[in-house]
Amino acid sequence: MQTLKPNLAAVAAKVIDGEAIIMNLTNGAYYSMTGVGAHIWQSIEQESNYAAILEGILTRYNIEAPQARVDLDALISTLLEDDLIIAGNDAIESASIAATTGVEVYEAPVLNKYTEMADLLALDPPMPSLTKSPTDA
Repeated sequence: MQTLKPNLAAVAAKVIDGEAIIMNLTNGAYYSMTGVGAHIWQSIEQESNYAAILEGILTRYNIEAPQARVDLDALISTLLEDDLIIAGNDAIESASIAATTGVEVYEAPVLNKYTEMADLLALDPPMPSLTKSPTDA
C-alpha cells in the first residue's frame, strides 16, 4: 500500500482556516487547496496511506467511491509531479472501502499554483530548517 507524506526536504506547509498553503522551497512556487484538498493535505501530513485517505473522503463527503478515486488519483499525480509529496511503501494491506458517502458537500480537489514569487525567492531562498545540530556550539 502506498503511503503519502510531504516532501519535507523541499516543502513548507500549513493548514489555516480550512485552506492548505504549501510552498515549494526549491522553485519558489506556492500552492493552495481548500475543502477536500485541505482535508487530503492534512491526511498526507499524517503520512496516511492511499486507502485511508480515500476512506476519509468517503466518510466525510457526499461522493461515490469511483469519482473520489479519480479525483484523488489526479491530485496525487499533480502533487508528485510538483515534488510536494513523496510516496513510500507500507506493509498495511488495502482496506475495503465502504460504499456509503458522508454528509458534507463534495467539490473535486483543486491544487492552485502561484509562481509570481519564484523570482523573489530565487534571490533570497527561505531556509526550511535553522535548528542547530548537537555538534554546533
